[in-house]
Formats: sequence, structure tokens, C-alpha cells
Amino acid sequence: MFPLLYIAPLLVSILLVALLRRESQLVKAAALIGSLTPLLFIAMLMGQVGSVFSMNWFDVAGSHFAITANVMPINFLLYLLVAIIAPLVVLYSAGFMNVLSDNKRFYVELLSFEAAMLAFSLAGNFLLLFIAWEFLSVTSYLLIGFWNYKESAISAARKTITIILLGDIALLAAIAIFFVNFGTLDFNAIIAQASTTGINAGVLAALTLVLIAIFTKSAQFPFQEWLSAAMEGPTPVSAFLHSSTMVKAGVFLLLVLYPMYSGTKLMPIIEIVGAITALIGIGNAIVGTHVKKVLAYSTVEELGLMLFAIGIGAYAAAIYFFFAQTFYKALLFFYAGSLMRANQSEDIREMRDSSRSRILFISALFGVLALAGFAPFNGFFANMGLEGSATNIYTYGFLLFVDIAVSLFIARWFFIPLRSATNRAIGGKIAMNYDLLPIAMKIPIVILALLCIVTSYFVGYIYFGIASPMAKFGYPQIAQGASNFAIGNAAIETALVLAGVALIYLLYRKGYKENVRFGLAKRILGSGAFFNELYSYAANFAFYAAGAFEFVDSELNGFFDYLGRDATAFGSVVRNIETGSVTLYAFVTIVGLALLIAFVVIR
Repeated sequence: MFPLLYIAPLLVSILLVALLRRESQLVKAAALIGSLTPLLFIAMLMGQVGSVFSMNWFDVAGSHFAITANVMPINFLLYLLVAIIAPLVVLYSAGFMNVLSDNKRFYVELLSFEAAMLAFSLAGNFLLLFIAWEFLSVTSYLLIGFWNYKESAISAARKTITIILLGDIALLAAIAIFFVNFGTLDFNAIIAQASTTGINAGVLAALTLVLIAIFTKSAQFPFQEWLSAAMEGPTPVSAFLHSSTMVKAGVFLLLVLYPMYSGTKLMPIIEIVGAITALIGIGNAIVGTHVKKVLAYSTVEELGLMLFAIGIGAYAAAIYFFFAQTFYKALLFFYAGSLMRANQSEDIREMRDSSRSRILFISALFGVLALAGFAPFNGFFANMGLEGSATNIYTYGFLLFVDIAVSLFIARWFFIPLRSATNRAIGGKIAMNYDLLPIAMKIPIVILALLCIVTSYFVGYIYFGIASPMAKFGYPQIAQGASNFAIGNAAIETALVLAGVALIYLLYRKGYKENVRFGLAKRILGSGAFFNELYSYAANFAFYAAGAFEFVDSELNGFFDYLGRDATAFGSVVRNIETGSVTLYAFVTIVGLALLIAFVVIR
């Protein structure tokens, strides 16, 4: 079966949701059933790992353009992640979204986003990838700006689509260069030819353009601020974006094309950009107070680490981190939505009694421990993979710094809402709000908490054994995960994480309050405002530059228009001289000769 047919039931469900009445409760049921359909094909798809499927679409000047789908291990992994997370997002939305009038629009956009991501995960050539890439951009724009009555949501959606569009243009230019150099758009064929012929200047330019697209899509420096702005979208959208979908699209493309990047001068650039992005994410997360934006900057840090890992050649470690981050990040975003609903606030400093609901508290604790890197959670093994692949003492030291910094900001994010309300009446109301949270919001959180544990035990196949299956299906054996795991690394990483969590716990347990004494440090660490101002200046410069060009163009156009009118008028006057009268022509000739003779005599 052609893998793209696996999303056909999802497309049918989108149509079904669109045809239902706007206020109908059946919309949620239809959306949930539709989101579950990709899971039905997981076993069948697993049996086709290593296969390539192609269907000719059209021909132009003797060139064949096809829709090609790959079912390589990396493709199957992304498909699996999307298929698992999507129904949990839809189920959580059923409890979180109290907007019957907009239910249909929300679920159509959400399911369309899922369909685009599934198509993207199976893309075997640039043609299908670019189509899915653009649908991801459009649907993410619609979902981020879903609350279209809020100016902030509209602005966030506009910022997102503008930044991503820069990468889209770069990607399109790269695709054209690839086609000119290789005569095909298929990934496998391009990689095979490049390994034989080498990377020439044109291909290197195309790879550089692809990097720009990757940096914009996966929120890398200096394009990282759209990801925090995207928190204006509904919480289920934030969870979907940050766990397994669009923000990882750039990382996924880099993993697919890794054999071409490996050994080029672009690898240090990937490493440096990833490291800078991770530090920016950490700085903003440490001082952030918005319950979702802290997690957003955490995602920025994680995406930066994925690129950092790829940049130092830790391919297997990057893949495992790509896999592990999915579950705990979706869990924490769902928990953040529960805190927002119970406290009627988005500021962690205004949140209280988060331990009221034991099931939510314990589930969220699993996610926090996984993100911080505690054993035996999947985040711990992700950290071990990265640190075991460190190429020198500097990269190893950087990764250890990241370990303790991450534990600091996620512990701060978790401990602040644990404090009890000072006003008893308000505290009772908040506690009751936790009890009234819909069951549809709690079930996905519990499932994801269990997945944080269960997926940790797949380390043997997903991480330690990743090199052999990747080599089997045409990818070079780049990293040996098992040999990179060391007890010493595990002990150091665990000690640093414990130290960070203990420090934050002691501070907030004793009633520590953040104050203005650290105002300068907060401004330095919280670079988000600086980058937003920089974007504003850049946008204003572009606006005024465009205005200047428009003025010059208008003035030049007026000048040439005036010159043309004068030339036309002069031509009209001169044209009147041609009367066809021989007598007049003879008279003019005689007068001219007389004037010429007079000029000679006088001289």
C-alpha cells in the first residue's frame, strides 16, 4: 500500500468535521476518531521500514516529477510520534476548548495540521516535502492566531508566518539548485550522487540555503523568538507544536540530509548556532514568568541541543533526544494548561496549590524529572547520549552546564505554583477549580506520564542499537551509542541535576521572592525582549527602505514621464514643418544658404 494512503481516513474525518453543524458535540468525536486513524496503520507501516514508494505526478520537458514516500527508520519514527501525540492533543482539546461556536474551525485546522505533519514525515523527495512544509506553515499560522479577537494572537501569527516565509524562500531556491545539479528531487538519489561526485560550490550553496530554512522552522538563532510568541495559540496547539510536529521539521530535514552535511564546513556552523540557541533558551526560561513561555524557551534550548549534537557528529544521540523530548514536553504543556484553567492566570507567580490534584501533580512530576534528566526517565538517557558523544572537554563542559541550568529553570517553574494561597477564600476557590478540571484534560496527562517511563526502556533499540538499523537502510554508521554510555557521566549528570533542583527547592521552600535586585541579570538573561525589539527595528528599516525606494521610483517615473511629454510636444511642433509644399522647402533652403554665406563672410 502506498504510505500516503494511510492519511486518507484522516482526510475523510476532516471533511466529516467540516460538514457537521458548528455547535454539534459530534465534532469532537469525529475529530478524535480521525486523529486515531494513523495509529491503525503503525503495524503495517513497521513491516515496510526500508521501503521507498513512488507515484509519477507530471512530466515537464522530459523530466519526471513524482510523489515519493520513504519509510526509513527516521521517517517511521516521526510518523509514530505524530500518530501517538495527535489523538492525545484532540482528547485534551475536548476538555480544554470551551468554544462551541468555533469547535469546527479549531478541529478542522488541527486535523489538517496533523495530516500535513504525517505527509511530511513520509516525504521521500523535495516535492512532497515542500508541499507538506508549506501546509505546516499555513495551518500553524491559523492555529497560533486562532483567538483572532486578540491583537496579540494576530501579531504572533503574523510574526510566525513572516519569519518562516524567509526560510521557505531559501528552501525553494535550494530545491532548484539541487535539481539543476542532480536532475532529481529524491533524497536517496541526491545523497547517493553527492557521495560519488562530492559537494561542489553549487551544492554547498544549496545546503546553506536549506540551513536557513531549518533555522527558521526550528526556531534557531536569530529566528528563535517566534516560538515564544506562538504561545498566544490555544494550549493544545502549543503542546502539539512543541512536542512532535512543526518545530522539529527543520531538525528532521537535517537528519535526513545529514550524509551530505557530514564533513562539510557547515558542521561547525550548525554546532555554534545550536549552542547559542540553547543558551538563549536557557536564559529566557530561567527568568520567565509566563507558564507556557518558560516551556517554549525550554523547547528552544532542546532544539538547539539537537542541532548541537548533529553539529558534533552525534547523530544517534540527536535522534534519541528527538524521540525522548516528545512525551515529556507534551505532558508539561498539558499540565501548564491545567494550571492556567484552575488559577485563571498565565503567570506562574500568581498560581497556587498545584499539588491539590494528586494525579496531575504526580504526572507532572514525571515530566519534570524527565526534562531535568533524572534516571531512569528518557530525558536522562538523552543527556547521556549527548554527553557521551562530546568531542572534547569544551563540548562536554557546555553540556554539563546545560544540565544544571535546565534543572534550575524547570524546578523553579514547578515549585512556584506549589505554594499555598495566602488568602483562605481565594485558596479554597483555586483548590475547587483543580477538582473541576474535565476528565478529558487529565487522561492525556496520565498517559504521557506513563509513556515517559515506558519509552525509557526502549533505549536498547532506539538509542544503543540505532546505528545498525540506520546503516542497514542506507545511512552511514555514525555513532555507537552503547560505547558512549559511561557510569561516570551518569553520576556527574545526576549530581548536577540534583544540585540544581535542591537549590531551587530550598529557595522557594523558605519563601524566597524574586525582586528587582536581579533586574540587570534578568534583562541580560531574558533576551527575548531584545530580539523582539531587534525584529521591530529590522521591520521598520525594511518599511522605510521600501518607502525610500518607492519615493525614488515615483520621482524617476515622474521625471521620465515629464521628459517623454516634452519630447512628444517638441515632435508635434517639428512635425508641422513637413507640409509637402515645394515652395516652402525652396524658401527655407535659400534662407539657410544666405545665413551660411553671411556667417562665412563675417568670420
